[in-house]
Amino acid sequence: MEESYFDIIDIQAQAEIQGAPELYIRAGSLLRLVCTLKHSTEPPAFVFWFHEQRMINYDQGISVVESRSSSILHLQDADKSHNGNYTCSPSNAVPASINVHVLNATADLKSISS
Repeated sequence: MEESYFDIIDIQAQAEIQGAPELYIRAGSLLRLVCTLKHSTEPPAFVFWFHEQRMINYDQGISVVESRSSSILHLQDADKSHNGNYTCSPSNAVPASINVHVLNATADLKSISS
């Protein structure tokens, strides 16, 4: 009698932010971060967004649009205070992060292209 063995592969749901790990935008523009869920069997109960490990409050100029498999953070009129690490943390998935650089002027753009 031949025995059969099956490997069980545990695929954990993960968040993924488009453009990661680094995103460069101009000051005054819209910061739009798209977080999608990969390998998830159900939508998350909630998705929290963090900036520098602090939960983002949806104040004036900040909004979030959520669907079954994504969460999109919109931040109007980005400036230097919006530089830093952003994390998308769904309730049922491994979080994802991106480092955002808000560039003030042409000089900033030249420094990253050299």
